[in-house]
Amino acid sequence: MSSPPPSGPERPGADRNPEPWSASARQRPPRARLAAPLSDPLVPPDLRGWGERVIAVVRRSLVPLLIIQLGVAAISALVSFTLSPTLAAPDNPTSFDSTLALLGVMIAIAVGVFAQGASVYVAIQDAAGREATAGEAMRFAAMRAPALIGWGLAAGVLTLFGFLMLIVPGLYLAIVFGAALAGVVTVERAGIARCFELVNARFWPTVGRMAVAVVGGAAYTVISGFVVTALSSPGSFSEAVLRAVVEIPLGMVFVGVAVVTYAELRFHERGEVFTATLAAELAR
Repeated sequence: MSSPPPSGPERPGADRNPEPWSASARQRPPRARLAAPLSDPLVPPDLRGWGERVIAVVRRSLVPLLIIQLGVAAISALVSFTLSPTLAAPDNPTSFDSTLALLGVMIAIAVGVFAQGASVYVAIQDAAGREATAGEAMRFAAMRAPALIGWGLAAGVLTLFGFLMLIVPGLYLAIVFGAALAGVVTVERAGIARCFELVNARFWPTVGRMAVAVVGGAAYTVISGFVVTALSSPGSFSEAVLRAVVEIPLGMVFVGVAVVTYAELRFHERGEVFTATLAAELAR
């Protein structure tokens, strides 16, 4: 097993892809402690580096991530406004209302999954210095969409069941899937069992990172909710648009959270998985 590369932007081997990950690597004995490289754009050395790299993902891929999130916002606003009369009168639903609501949910899920796959692809490729085109991102998202939908629904059902039975299992599953699912499905093309392998090996540091993300996201949601309420009327089209728009920055940040947290988990599993490795796995 090779040692972590020295810090600095011109480290040897920065222009090549490390050895591809294989399932046999799971059998290797874990290291007691791994020192993450200071120069890698996605693998953080500590909690502070994690936050810096999350922000760097947004800055580096600002334009493509913004375009993706704008598309999600436009469709979300339309779906939300269309469904608002149905949701406002749940005591007297009709078959048409139920069908419309189901269709809206399906559209929202499909758009969200498509955006997630494209965003992960763009963020990793940009970090590796390989600027991704819109066509490449769309093709990749289309190929991974069925797996993301399937495993995402399975993870959602398991997490909901965990919360209904006992709160703690639900929190545990939310952490596991929130930290690793997007990367596992898009990069490794694996299933949810792989999420447990990665997160359990580095559980408490991952809990800390996800707690920071959730607290920050909750604070932003509360503040933005007050802004939307103050600037729009309930049930209006302007409210639907404003709610969708204020979610754009949050969606971009959570792309960074997913990619950086997954990259950190992969590095600490082997000690020789870097940004170039993840980019190579995306292209295989």
